[in-house]
Amino acid sequence: MSILQLFSVYLLLGIVRALFKAECDLVPADFVFLLDSSGSETSRGFKTQLAFISNFTSNFEVGPDKAQFAAVTFSTSVYKNFYLNEHQDQASVLDAINKIAYRDGETYTDLGLNYVRQNVLTDIHGSRSNVAKYVIVLTDGRSNDNSRTVNAASALHKVPNVTVIAIGIGKAIDMNELHIIATDRNHTFVVNNFDLLHTLEVELVDKTCTLCGDYPADIAFLIDSSGSESGSNFENERNFISMVASEFSYGYNDTMIAVSQFATVARTDIFFTQYPDKTALMEAIARISWMNGESNTHLGLRELAHNVFHTKHMHVHGHHHGHQSVTYGPRSQSTKIAVVLTDGQSLEPLLTRKSAATLHAMGVEVFAIGMGRHVDSSELLTIASDKDHIYQVPTTNDLESIHTKIVDAICKLKVPPPTTTPMPTTTKLPTTTVKQACGQKPADIVFLLDASESEKATGFAKEIEFVYNFARKFHIGPDNVQFGSVTFSSGIRNDFYLNTYHNRHDVLNAIQKIAYMQGGTNTSFGIQFVRENSFEPQNGGRQNATRIVIVITDGQSADPAATKHEAQLLHQQGVQVYAVGVGSQVDNSELKAISSDGTPILVGDFSLLHDIQASLETAACHGGT
Repeated sequence: MSILQLFSVYLLLGIVRALFKAECDLVPADFVFLLDSSGSETSRGFKTQLAFISNFTSNFEVGPDKAQFAAVTFSTSVYKNFYLNEHQDQASVLDAINKIAYRDGETYTDLGLNYVRQNVLTDIHGSRSNVAKYVIVLTDGRSNDNSRTVNAASALHKVPNVTVIAIGIGKAIDMNELHIIATDRNHTFVVNNFDLLHTLEVELVDKTCTLCGDYPADIAFLIDSSGSESGSNFENERNFISMVASEFSYGYNDTMIAVSQFATVARTDIFFTQYPDKTALMEAIARISWMNGESNTHLGLRELAHNVFHTKHMHVHGHHHGHQSVTYGPRSQSTKIAVVLTDGQSLEPLLTRKSAATLHAMGVEVFAIGMGRHVDSSELLTIASDKDHIYQVPTTNDLESIHTKIVDAICKLKVPPPTTTPMPTTTKLPTTTVKQACGQKPADIVFLLDASESEKATGFAKEIEFVYNFARKFHIGPDNVQFGSVTFSSGIRNDFYLNTYHNRHDVLNAIQKIAYMQGGTNTSFGIQFVRENSFEPQNGGRQNATRIVIVITDGQSADPAATKHEAQLLHQQGVQVYAVGVGSQVDNSELKAISSDGTPILVGDFSLLHDIQASLETAACHGGT
């Protein structure tokens, strides 16, 4: 990206401070704030620290199974403000932060670091052994005893799952000491004064609250195909698999899917790596047919262990080359996950327990979903990796209602598997899930997509891919984020309104079906259509929602004057408009007029759209006015 493009993205990040807050549906994490309360801070500077950690905290969902927060201040002595398990919701944490007192005194940073290690990060005070822990140290100077600070920081770094983030404020900081406090230089930040602390908020949230874990995962579904699963029940199971599978990026470097089923016998319909792309995979899922028979759950589990999670050499009949040998199987470095659906008791409980144990011993994370009133809860416990991997629904009709929970649970596992040798800090991967509803104000987001001739079909396909990847990072629904899409070329096509689809699965399916149009570039018609139709109540527009339009175009509109006029009318309605210009043929002055803040986002070509995705996600989830 050019300096101008990077500057545009930076400006886009900058607007989020004026926008409403989003909550991060985080993989459970423990946060500890260690605040410098020494004399050089001054009371005003300390209050700015509190405002900063308050704003940071407001980005997260708080609870015993979500994010937890603790705070400690240090000066001549150490003061515990609150432990990780003292506050169970966000409002309580924010209230406690507001009550933290300024202490004055010397700068004994080592005492603060040791206190966090010895007292805060302990089981009795809420520290959870299996979650990521972040210690965020804010200081404006040099510690009174550098050698003790070095030793205290070194000891803290040895605590499992701890990442230390060091924030230096002002001109008196010791950079070497800051680097020593932090886990590594990538977790060291410096701001010139307290008033600039807020500029760190987005970057720091990104370091601790990214999106779904990016590590490759091999996910196998095991469907109950016994006699009681005939008709709509089996169809509900199959649709559930489609919904979950559709929410992950499919590919050899990301997520691969397999599907097996059991009844009197077991069989695998889809092996890992069998299908080259998501379209082929989804078509294959739709073709899976009901088997009928008894509930030999153990045979299904055995099928996963022996045929799905083991490399399989098969002979298949090719259309052009006769019989050929192919190899299907999981990848050596992927996270292995199985999702088992069952509606009753297995015919062979002991064999089921044994087969499940084999799967667990292979390192497969097993989820068990019980459907209906006849499920044996104790058997679910033997199938699942642990009690937190168990879900139960009254009927198969209710599977849809838990699909986002399953997606989020899988996201938590899409991280590097544990190794005997500690991973270098620099290779840590994101460990969090999709963004939850955007805070107190939901968002109505409409894409306005250029499908003109200059786009070409390949460019438009990349545009759709960008929109798809953007939308899949949000929880979508009438109380959360809603999406609409309008396509323009010579004419206008409304792809779908904000209330056409009510969940992420349906929205993502609809995005994938948006077709290329070809023709001219009547951008003004597109903006006018959005202004007059997209945010109307009958089309899903909500009074309490922030209204956002993301315009993507690769050229100059047919009528620049009309385009600027329509954009101005849209701005006057309080709609936040982002203009994304692709390629070298865009009219920068026109894009400036389209954009609400006069700052368009420019990318060199369609393949670079993904470079701005994170920035737009942050801005969109933080809202509009």
